[in-house]
Amino acid sequence: MSLTLYGFPVSPNVRAARIALIEKGVDYQFNEIGFDHLATADYAALNPFRKMPVLQQETFVLYETPAILGYADEAFEGVPLQPIDPKSCAQMRKWLGIAANYLYPVGVMQLFLQRVMFPIMGNEPDEAVIAEAAITTGQQLDVLEQELITPFLVGDALTLADILTGAMVYYINMTREGFALVQARAKTAAWLDRLSQRQSFQQTLADLLIDKAQG
Repeated sequence: MSLTLYGFPVSPNVRAARIALIEKGVDYQFNEIGFDHLATADYAALNPFRKMPVLQQETFVLYETPAILGYADEAFEGVPLQPIDPKSCAQMRKWLGIAANYLYPVGVMQLFLQRVMFPIMGNEPDEAVIAEAAITTGQQLDVLEQELITPFLVGDALTLADILTGAMVYYINMTREGFALVQARAKTAAWLDRLSQRQSFQQTLADLLIDKAQG
């Protein structure tokens, strides 16, 4: 069986897919690509929307992060990453949506991008964008703090909710503003630390980001 994941290693969506595959103990090849590759015809043949990640298993091609995460859990043996009962499963899907629709656009694509990635790329961050993003991110983290009543987002075991949400909050925490926001929320800080200690999270931190945390 040939299994390949395509993506840029800094992307939290790509990282989440890698974490899920590692947690399942799946043998896969990571095909690191840059953003310039998204414009090629070869990549469009894999994903017509030119986003990442893409998972390819021989002739089977899958894109969209939630679909890839679900497939990684359901197609391979190993510790399950999705709850069984409908209510818990619905809560997991809710957090997948929160990660994609709230944490990613603001905490990652504004706060993290401006504060961490812009200096790496030689660009000046926009402090006004950062300040506004920090306010919104704090409101979003308030929801996370309120709902963290168990060691993980949905009960006592790691699920896809923790993997995708954790990938987003990890990057938020790398900024000095985000670090202060996370540390001010004890349950969120403990949850993120719990995730950060996992081998899957440690193995998938992009080389570009090593020693770039500002907290």
